Amino acid sequence: MELTDEQKIILNHDPNKHACILAGPGTGKSSTIIRYIAELKKKFPDKNVRLLTFTRAANRELMDKINETDCNIVSSSTIHSFAISVLLKNPGAADFPIPLRIADNWEWNELIKADFSKRLNISVYDVEDLNNEMSASWQSLSQQNNPDVPIELRDRFMELWDEHRTIFGYTLLSEIPFRLKIVLEENPDLDVGELDLIAIDEYQDLNKCELECISLLSKRDVTVFAIGDPDQSIYKFKKANPDGIINFSKEYNALTYPLSISHRCGKNIVELANSVIVGDTGRDAKPLLKASDKNPEGVVEYLCFNKEEDEAKGIAELVKWLTTKQQVPYEEILILSRTNRIAEPIKKELQLLNIPFADPEDYLAVLNHKNTRYLISILHLLVNKYDSLAWWTILHFIKGIGTKTISNIYDLAKQKRKKFGEALVNEAESNFPSTKNINKKTMKEVRSVLSIISGIKLPNPRSIQYGKWIKEQIESGILPRPADGFLELLDKIDLEKESDSLEFAQYINQIEPIAKDITNAKISGHLRVMTLTRSKGLTVRATIIAGVEDMVIPLPRADRQEEKRLLYVGITRAQEFLFLTRCRRRIGQTAYSGKPNVGGRRNICPFLESSITQKDGESFLKNLFL
Repeated sequence: MELTDEQKIILNHDPNKHACILAGPGTGKSSTIIRYIAELKKKFPDKNVRLLTFTRAANRELMDKINETDCNIVSSSTIHSFAISVLLKNPGAADFPIPLRIADNWEWNELIKADFSKRLNISVYDVEDLNNEMSASWQSLSQQNNPDVPIELRDRFMELWDEHRTIFGYTLLSEIPFRLKIVLEENPDLDVGELDLIAIDEYQDLNKCELECISLLSKRDVTVFAIGDPDQSIYKFKKANPDGIINFSKEYNALTYPLSISHRCGKNIVELANSVIVGDTGRDAKPLLKASDKNPEGVVEYLCFNKEEDEAKGIAELVKWLTTKQQVPYEEILILSRTNRIAEPIKKELQLLNIPFADPEDYLAVLNHKNTRYLISILHLLVNKYDSLAWWTILHFIKGIGTKTISNIYDLAKQKRKKFGEALVNEAESNFPSTKNINKKTMKEVRSVLSIISGIKLPNPRSIQYGKWIKEQIESGILPRPADGFLELLDKIDLEKESDSLEFAQYINQIEPIAKDITNAKISGHLRVMTLTRSKGLTVRATIIAGVEDMVIPLPRADRQEEKRLLYVGITRAQEFLFLTRCRRRIGQTAYSGKPNVGGRRNICPFLESSITQKDGESFLKNLFL
């Protein structure tokens, strides 16, 4: 891409001074920072530079850009991955069970949360609230107590949390940056690796804890590049703090470089996006987005339908028009909505018309199937035969082994001051001396699994791809067979550049997040249906946003300014075609999105009242095919 004058200025920045790049959607921020680092490494080969970003999806986009530019001197990872690497480099510095074992979403939802509910005699919803409260405190560096939660319940939860995570040997992903912050503060001699400059993309998405980690690194003579866009700050529910990038120049005495020319969006699309974002009352005075002279004009329409079924049929017709009349491939079409519920009738209509689509949530059905979970647990045990969460998962799926058996092993581990997995395996290897507390089905299953893992030797990561090796063991009958679709997923994971550099333990832990990234990416011959939140970082020729109406955008209880930014993000995914749809009434399940108004009249999205003219959807579609 030919650099703009804004981008050229950045390439001349002094690498010993902090910098802030304020970059709107499609302005080439990733390409610019990669180009800057590449030029810097040519001048100063000994400079140690690291690229970090907030999400795995954003990191995947960075890695693709790095590969496109053939700039293999630049390394990229998420902030969580960086934090984990530092903590593992300094064993014993952080307060978490060793070895580090991060509980995934399924393990939290199906095992840990349910066990807390039983032990505390409260609902799983209360457990989720208490966990969210704890995570929010880590992320915001302040106590986030819910006034409706009794103090004694919170105290019981925290006491059980400390014991539970010790016995089952797990850590939650949300606490990793907090552990890094603590060890950075308390250990001036901490080994953070050779690091001279750190560039953080999507800086507006960092929470207060992550921002503090970056600040602590800067005090170790590390130069910081903050790259992001406060207009795209949409993760308040994750405690993202856009003040970090808004105030960066002042706090770091840094130079600020704006990037305002979008190479992505058509001129009419940019105009609508700007009309939405200027309404953000908390917005700073950064320049509005401008479309490049080379960008198309862009088609923008706001269509109103009578009911949700009419909206779904109308969206399917728009897809037909895009693919047949405008030659837009399916993979270049996004259908977005504020909630999954709004998308359900649309997906049903697409299925009826045999329009191929991918739902990024589909990967969960494969990963969460009991056969897949069983296999993943065996893989964990190949790394560490005492892995407590893996043993718990295996026992969870065996009929006749209930919560009483799990509690008995838990109590045994507590009594012997061991982890759950270690206590269980020691019992098996000692021929179960405590058989009165462990039934015969448990003994049989543990012996069977120990027999499987004892006969398997892990491969050398340099000699074979892990996914290929796992498939070979399954086909040979050595490893159990997972759910349909998982082997195909392993093939795709093997194609990921990141998987080449992982140890086997890391590979297993990354199966779920890498799978999520893969299903978020373009799939040949399929359009994608997803929520607005998941669309960030994506670029397509055509975007259709459904349910753009009051009580859905904005949702009644959501932060109104962040809802504007979320719509702004959705709008700016499109290069050429943007369609917004809404209903006059909703009478089905979609009526319960936002504030229930079953059968009642729906109003225009308040963010669009003065910026775009509505059209009747039925009439528009009739004229569209003439």
